[in-house]
Amino acid sequence: MMPLPPFEEVVESLSILNSLGSAAESHGLLCALFSADANLRQEAWVDSLLSEHIEPCNLEAQQAYRTLQRLFKVTAEAFAAEDFSLPLLLPEDEMPLGERIDHLAEWCQGYLTGLHLLGIALKDNPNKDIQEALTDLLDISQVELTPEDEKDPESEARYLELVEFVKVAVLTIATELRQLFQQKQDAIVH
Repeated sequence: MMPLPPFEEVVESLSILNSLGSAAESHGLLCALFSADANLRQEAWVDSLLSEHIEPCNLEAQQAYRTLQRLFKVTAEAFAAEDFSLPLLLPEDEMPLGERIDHLAEWCQGYLTGLHLLGIALKDNPNKDIQEALTDLLDISQVELTPEDEKDPESEARYLELVEFVKVAVLTIATELRQLFQQKQDAIVH
């Protein structure tokens, strides 16, 4: 599977296209749409991020558009893969830990927003596994690096644990939603 475009490249692409969303938040929202098995077209998603029409002669904007298309394609492939090794669009390790934590929180906020837009109950969800994963994501979406954490050598390891926790939560939600949708489909057929 191709890797996601680099975080900074997506940030720059969104800036060139005058998008209102951040890179992490936009990817979180995209992952929510895939988790809920939304019938999503690449062009529709990329166009939803644009604030204005791209002129065919604007090569910089065309390249930025292609970067977002690649982000969509790699994410779609991750959700379709058997092993579901979801890459999260987050900054590289060179970025200060506080900023990486902020972007992880934004990613979770985008994911939760996407699920909410699709009508999935974020509180009191009847599915116990989904509710537990949603609660974890909501907690992670509010994480901040304190001055004490900044000095703690274990903070980096805890951040990496949070990233893995997000991946597991998304896998849980996507799996449970697919089973629920399949059960509904089966009930309609019978």
